[in-house]
Amino acid sequence: MKHPRRSLIALLVAAAAPAAAASPAHAAAPHAPAPAASTPQVLPTVVVQGLSYGHGALPSAVTVLGRRALTEGQPQINLSETLNRVPGLIVNNRQDYAQDMQMSIRGFGADSPFGVQDLRLVLDGIPLTMPDGQAQSQVIDMPMLGGVKVIKGPFVALYGNAAGGVLEAWTRPAPRRPEATLSNWFGAWGTRQTVLSGGARSGAWSGVAGLTDMRTGGWREHSQATRQQFNAVLRRDDGGSDRYSVVVNALNQDAQDPAGLTRAELEQNPRGVAPAILSYDTRKTARNRQIGVSWHHRFDAADAMQLALYDGTRRVVQFLPFSGNFGTSAGGVVDLRDAFGGARAQFTHAGELAARPYRLAAGFDYGRENEWRKGWINNLGTQGGLRNDQYNTVDNFAQFVQAHWQLGHGVELSGGVRHDQVRFGSNTASDAPFDAGSSGGAHYASTDPVVGVLWRIAPGQRIYADYGHGFVTPTAYQLAYRPDGQPGLNFALQPMHLRSAEVGWRGRAGALRVDAALYHVDTDNQIVVYKSIGGRTTYVNAGNTRRSGLDLGLHARLPADLHARLAYSLIDVQFVGGPYAGHAMPGVPRQQLDSALSWRPRAMPGLYATLDWQLRSQVWVDAPNSAAAQGWGVLNASLGTRQHAGRWTLHEYLRVDNLLDRQYVGAVVIADSQGRYYEAAPGRNAGVGIELTRGF
Repeated sequence: MKHPRRSLIALLVAAAAPAAAASPAHAAAPHAPAPAASTPQVLPTVVVQGLSYGHGALPSAVTVLGRRALTEGQPQINLSETLNRVPGLIVNNRQDYAQDMQMSIRGFGADSPFGVQDLRLVLDGIPLTMPDGQAQSQVIDMPMLGGVKVIKGPFVALYGNAAGGVLEAWTRPAPRRPEATLSNWFGAWGTRQTVLSGGARSGAWSGVAGLTDMRTGGWREHSQATRQQFNAVLRRDDGGSDRYSVVVNALNQDAQDPAGLTRAELEQNPRGVAPAILSYDTRKTARNRQIGVSWHHRFDAADAMQLALYDGTRRVVQFLPFSGNFGTSAGGVVDLRDAFGGARAQFTHAGELAARPYRLAAGFDYGRENEWRKGWINNLGTQGGLRNDQYNTVDNFAQFVQAHWQLGHGVELSGGVRHDQVRFGSNTASDAPFDAGSSGGAHYASTDPVVGVLWRIAPGQRIYADYGHGFVTPTAYQLAYRPDGQPGLNFALQPMHLRSAEVGWRGRAGALRVDAALYHVDTDNQIVVYKSIGGRTTYVNAGNTRRSGLDLGLHARLPADLHARLAYSLIDVQFVGGPYAGHAMPGVPRQQLDSALSWRPRAMPGLYATLDWQLRSQVWVDAPNSAAAQGWGVLNASLGTRQHAGRWTLHEYLRVDNLLDRQYVGAVVIADSQGRYYEAAPGRNAGVGIELTRGF
């Protein structure tokens, strides 16, 4: 593992240098997640399985957020700050950097104990989701974001074996003229984030890079964290038949883990922790490195080819709140070393059928993950003897075809099919205390078709309907431990198969924009948390689920320079058959409302003020629905201004969260065996941000 790490460091330096050295030149149109074919989007085009659809063309629920919506007036530390304005998407801040954000789309991924599962995450065209379906959202560096696209519904199946939803993120484009930015955020509990970023264009080359350093003492006891990130994108596009891109990302994070609280502990001291947390010094360190390259070649006006390669390493060491020196336990310290990579090839063709234009795409995806998993005894916060030593592999090979046909009279037909084969393997080393019968493997495969129709009934008015099948395999973590406590992986766990239907409407009426969708999803072999013990979680299949819901988004321009937005989610997920028949899915609030009123006076350019209000209904903490975290409502406010003087731009802003000082639970730990379900959210807190940009 040492040699790949050294080579990746060299690549980080090599990728950053051209962006820093670039000189001013006339720039092409900036990169952004837009549908226009002429926009120089290289990596995002590579990542999208099949055709690259824009916001208006895909016959499915799609939400696009630009840079201002994602970052303005925000600390720019956690995705939970802004992504809840996407209907159907729920992101919880656990106040625990050791476990990442809790992210779900229409209920998929809601019970993840850490990281993101059941969803597909992509950053600058490089998959953040591993071949098994697990991802870390903290790799996405918020201050560097230029845009996010969230895709929901049946067409998500064309992205792979994490068919609950897709989140594609883009780094902000290189500026037309060279510039550098220094920004700082100062918040409560010693929270500080410093960002140094810049970019430039020179001829056919463009590049942008950024360094982020975040530190916090944490709102809760034993929740200190530090995080350093590097993100760079280098592109070459001379306007000819070839385009090239290089993307590099690096993450270092060290975080204490406060874990959850019982109801009694929550009421007594919501900032406290259980005694075992301190005794065993629970914490996690994470190191993630990724690099991706892509090449887009256009043969002629009708035919094009895209090739992409990516490679990376990940190291995670986690100290759990127990020793792990008992029975057949795999230990109280988890030590993971991952090497992963993949390739993608796609050929696209445009033509006419029955005098109507069509587009066709076909290609393949391959991903590989090698994992060296060790378990050690936790001797009250120090690493002890070896308990587990495994070498695990995941291979994902997929082929896909997708087509889009304009039938005329504003009607467009889209469809596709994807075939995935996912193989897991595990071998226990001879030096492991428990090796007999603990090796094995599993093979999952699925062929998933989707079809949809979009009708442009009038300018700015579109309705659509789609149907399709999807596929969600267990992740390596869900397979890691057997519910019966025996050694070896949980290969009895079966993948989930989805059947999804959706109808929607996107329209404009004067100053009002509406985006609405109704959906229904039947899921076989629903994977649920069986038990969570001190951060170690086991899973089982629990029959089928039936989910239905409504996504509603509204944006309006009002008199007096006011702007309003609203995102409403109704998510009803019920078990059908199995041991939990009639119960609701844990971790999923039935309703969420995210709304805001903003003021941008034209008489005072650069000034803005925003009030946002978020409501959440109760959340069950386990599949038997034995307890719940109560619903809540929170009001936040921000005020900022920008000044320009020559080549300098200064942006200052103030933010107050939980303005009314409500006490509530921000996230839950699903099925905790000791009843420590609750992760409390902070009371009223404030911070200030300062951003200084210099053009050259």
